[in-house]
Amino acid sequence: MYKFILYLIVFFIIGFSYGKVTKGTIFDNFYVMLISLFTFIFLIEWIVSGLKKSKNKDDKKPKQQDYETWEEFIESAKKDFEKTWNLTYQNNEIQIVNRYNHEQLFINGDLVSEKKRNGLSSYFSLSQTLTGTIGVHNQTQVVKVKLGGLINLNCKVYVGKELIFKKKIKYNLLSGGVKESD
Repeated sequence: MYKFILYLIVFFIIGFSYGKVTKGTIFDNFYVMLISLFTFIFLIEWIVSGLKKSKNKDDKKPKQQDYETWEEFIESAKKDFEKTWNLTYQNNEIQIVNRYNHEQLFINGDLVSEKKRNGLSSYFSLSQTLTGTIGVHNQTQVVKVKLGGLINLNCKVYVGKELIFKKKIKYNLLSGGVKESD
């Protein structure tokens, strides 16, 4: 829109002075003047855009070693979605492991809960809940871990009803980037 307004202003200024200069010639006709001006601007922009395209082709020419195989792509995607959290609560070591196809809960080094995604339908569940127990002050407390999300990975750890840990990882699916946030 700005380009159009700029052209309109330039056409008016140039047209006015052009009309005074070409009075009595074939170019005295305003429409002939506009057509020649449009042609001139079109040629200039066509040349500039051609130069830009040829410059971009040279910049975007992929090198042979830049290609990634499908297996390498899948492996890098798996690594992007793998995350491990280590917590300490009342002298108990809690480790949560999230992978693309399964989640695990370790308490004091022992695997106490695991959820695996075997079939396609298991991926439709947006969150997984892992549970275990720990000893706190000679009492057993339930540890509940909720993992999941549609675009983000949320991890919440509860001991009893107390939320002791909360993390959120944002995935940028278009650029493949991972951004941690709370």
